[in-house]
Amino acid sequence: MPNRNFAEWLEQCQCQALANFQRQLVLLVGDACWVKQLLGLTVQTPTKDAWLVFSYHQEIPATINSKHYAQQLGSEHNKILFSCVEGSESSTPDTINLDAFAALSGTLVAGGVMCLWLENPLVQAIKQTDLLSLKYFYQQLLNNKELITLSQNAKQTFPVLKQALPVAPFVNDDFLYQCKTKEQQIAVEHIINVSQGHRNRPLVLTADRGRGKSSALAIACVQLIENNNGVGSEKIDIFITAPHIRALTVFYRQVAFSFAAWGTKFDSVNASKTSITHAFGSITFIAVDRLIQVSDSLNVSLLLVDEAAAIPVPLLTRLTSRFSRVVFSSTVHGYEGAGRGFTVKFQQELQQRVPQWRSFHIDEPIRWCKEDPLENFVFESCLLNAKLAMLPALAGISSNPLLLTQASAQRSRERELCVKQVSAGSLIEDTDLLQQVFAVLVTAHYQTSPNDITLLLDNKAVKLFIATIDNHIVGVAVLLEEGCTENFDIQAIAENKRRLKSQFIPQSLLTHCGFSESFNYQYLRILRIAIHPQYHGCGFGTCFIKQLEKFAKKQRFDFIGASFGANAPLLKFWQDADYQVARIGFTQDKASGEYSALVLSAMSDRGQFFERKIVNEFYHSFDYLLTDEYKGLTPKLVWQILHHCPDKSLPQLSAHQVSSINDFTLKKRQFSHCVKALHYWCVIHCKQAYQPQILLLIERILQKKTLSEVCENHQLTGKKMLNTALVDYISQQHT
Repeated sequence: MPNRNFAEWLEQCQCQALANFQRQLVLLVGDACWVKQLLGLTVQTPTKDAWLVFSYHQEIPATINSKHYAQQLGSEHNKILFSCVEGSESSTPDTINLDAFAALSGTLVAGGVMCLWLENPLVQAIKQTDLLSLKYFYQQLLNNKELITLSQNAKQTFPVLKQALPVAPFVNDDFLYQCKTKEQQIAVEHIINVSQGHRNRPLVLTADRGRGKSSALAIACVQLIENNNGVGSEKIDIFITAPHIRALTVFYRQVAFSFAAWGTKFDSVNASKTSITHAFGSITFIAVDRLIQVSDSLNVSLLLVDEAAAIPVPLLTRLTSRFSRVVFSSTVHGYEGAGRGFTVKFQQELQQRVPQWRSFHIDEPIRWCKEDPLENFVFESCLLNAKLAMLPALAGISSNPLLLTQASAQRSRERELCVKQVSAGSLIEDTDLLQQVFAVLVTAHYQTSPNDITLLLDNKAVKLFIATIDNHIVGVAVLLEEGCTENFDIQAIAENKRRLKSQFIPQSLLTHCGFSESFNYQYLRILRIAIHPQYHGCGFGTCFIKQLEKFAKKQRFDFIGASFGANAPLLKFWQDADYQVARIGFTQDKASGEYSALVLSAMSDRGQFFERKIVNEFYHSFDYLLTDEYKGLTPKLVWQILHHCPDKSLPQLSAHQVSSINDFTLKKRQFSHCVKALHYWCVIHCKQAYQPQILLLIERILQKKTLSEVCENHQLTGKKMLNTALVDYISQQHT
């Protein structure tokens, strides 16, 4: 296949795809030299129409960093090569990065071509690979009737293309603001309303890729600025932030187009053209961390946050509290950064902080037509279209978990919950089952992504369990075997010279907690556990865990453990199930915005002895770290942790310290003179039933936050009122 003939065929293919307002998926089957020559990848100088190449193969050099593919989100491409072949010298796993495949496919515009490269035909590739994830993906390709295959060994020169069906230009003059769909117009109006309506009513704008949400942001900006021309009107200063400036390529292109449509001029005040000034306002890009640092000095009329799902939830929450007019825009699938942390975690935060927040979802595509062949394939192969099944209502169980009585919850737990292990092979044979499993995981867990298909199908240490009632899947758990099964180089791990994959618990206990014997035990780590949302609050989660523990004991595991973003209610769930805190991380998790917690429950006698050792060591240092690494923990979480402190790890009050506490409550001595005794008393007191007033003591006494910070958090006027509150509470509780 000469390169020249291919170039002509490719142009014809792109013209046909553009005429149908679609994207085309092409499979290339051949060796690296052939692919390189066919696509003209030997040209060193990049051109405007160059291929975007995602590859690990040494002979097909990538044009983007494989770890930073998410930086392409928000940009547009006409030609993408995605390699499914690993080089012989590659140290990366020889499977497909489905997260990257799904994300990059969304940057391809109508008329674009995405090429997948394989060295062998699909049927042969399916037979040769031992990886079930590849068998699954290749089978999806084989079933794709819209796929065009070009083979190095093909007898014919190029496949004959189907006759294009010309369609009318994808423009409708009936929509305002030069929008291309009714939904995009509504989105623009919602954005404008955030700027001109009531304060503290943020908008969450969501869509799948190619729906025109970034363009909607740009159109709204130009509308606000151009209509801000009244006499005496102040300039409207709009700021936009995103995980990376490249994510705003479409936004700034639309800004220039919309200003041109108005026939007005604007100036770019920096070389990157990301800061725009106009007679009636401005549009300025600012990085998220910088935005938070200088927020008090900025005059922000409207803040736009694009690709918000790729920004850590804590930063999004801080933006909400610091700015009164904010629009958060992002896709909703789980392959972008923090993924479902945006929908699951952040929107819960919004509901608590600004219950009048609004949301709007754009469903109709703009960059390509409905039922686009490439989008359909990506959704199907990456399980992005996995839908949660509706389950029948349980007899005697309220549909609202908040209305559940203790008796009804108990009845629900007593119902027969069938738990069984599911093999990876059965998931391949029954793709409907795979979709049901994935749907439950995606809905209930914010970190589930397309790459979890590889985890479920390929990792031999992974064990998948489903919980069913009347043959309906109500729960899914993904567990991973960990511990010493081989002669690992433990000394190298202890010296931070090596890190082992799939050995999170023993490695954390060794490197973070200093337990050199950690690899002598067998662990079963719960990677994911999810209950169908319809059955939340019915006690099925606890029942599911108890069934998993029976399996662990039968298989002679020493521990079951889990690691998760800790908050007080979630930690309480695990502690109520008899799991002990082994460690709290020092940094906040990117996806959940919370500090990670490691919890363990011993399944064997030898495990119980080691568990006591781990837990005692944790609590001996926990309250000491509250003034430093754990100062950012919420006081409610601190109480929840201390509430389960073993009695042997609690401090003992001396007679002098008891006297100091009495002196403080009688106002004989100042707070600072008695603070050590008060510290010990507060730790001990956390073992008692929860009372909201204890949070004040935790912040002031245990975490030693500043006077101003504590007063602000608890609506106190100053030091005098704070001391009075401390004295009153301790006087009532101290005996």
